[in-house]
Amino acid sequence: MATAGLRLAPGMLMLFALRAALTGLDWRWIAVPLIASLPVHLLDLARTARG
Repeated sequence: MATAGLRLAPGMLMLFALRAALTGLDWRWIAVPLIASLPVHLLDLARTARG
């Protein structure tokens, strides 16, 4: 269950940023989810590489 959440989290964050951009929200609402998605994505990659 945790593995599935870790794999889905970066995409969900990027979709949230896309929605914020398309609805014209402030740039902070776009930047924060994009910045947050990077460490989660790297954590998923590291976990996948370990096996």
